[in-house]
Amino acid sequence: MVIHIVRFRSALSDERITELFHLRAREYLAIPGLLQKYYLRFRSGEYGGVYVWDSAASMERFMTGDLARSICDVYRVEESMRDVADVVLALRPENASVQST
Repeated sequence: MVIHIVRFRSALSDERITELFHLRAREYLAIPGLLQKYYLRFRSGEYGGVYVWDSAASMERFMTGDLARSICDVYRVEESMRDVADVVLALRPENASVQST
């Protein structure tokens, strides 16, 4: 399992970001290998997402697709940070399929 974390600043209002989160959420349901996505609002005023993938390959396929490529334009991203981590251990493995790396 792979965790992909994105954090960004946007020129859009909080209300518009929240609206876009809701409008676009449905599109993510059809992404192969995406186990979960959390939409975030940081106390710093930044926004972001935590993506839980079944594999790095699924994440990379998503990153080359149209939906991923549209993120910066749709959210009018001014600056962003991306980080990726492999899951080493899940506290509740019955809720997740964890593979050792």
